[in-house]
Amino acid sequence: MNVDERLLADCHRLGTLERATVLLHRNAAVGWLILVPDTGAEDWHELDDAEYERVNAQIRALCGWGADWFEADKMNVATLGNQVAQMHVHIIARHRDDACWPAPVWGQLPESDAGYDDATVAGLRAALARDLRLAASEQDA
Repeated sequence: MNVDERLLADCHRLGTLERATVLLHRNAAVGWLILVPDTGAEDWHELDDAEYERVNAQIRALCGWGADWFEADKMNVATLGNQVAQMHVHIIARHRDDACWPAPVWGQLPESDAGYDDATVAGLRAALARDLRLAASEQDA
C-alpha cells in the first residue's frame, strides 16, 4: 500500500493489519500510533459498511493495546486530514505529566531528540505481531 510521504517522514513503519498500515510517530514524547487504512476514502462518511467496521475494530484494538503498552492515562483518537488527505487515524497515548497535557499534541509537541531506538521499535513490532497479528511489510524500517 502506498502511504503518503509526509506521514512516512515523521514515522516508523511498523507493519500491516488487514488492509491497513500501522505507523509509529518518531517523537517519543508521547506514544503515537497512526493507522492508515488501505482505502480510497478520505473521510469517514465515504467508507462502506464493511470498511467502517474493519477500521473501527482496528482503532479499538490499537487503542486498547496502546493504553497498556504506553501505560496511558488517556487515549486520544483523531482523524484530521487537513494537511494529508489520505485517510489516517491518530491513536495517541497521553499522560497527565506529558509535555502537552492537557492541550492537544498538534502544534504543542516539543521537538525532541528522544526518538525511539531500533531495539524499542523492534520490540513494539514484536508485541503488535504477538498481540494483534501485525504482519511485517517489505517497507518496514
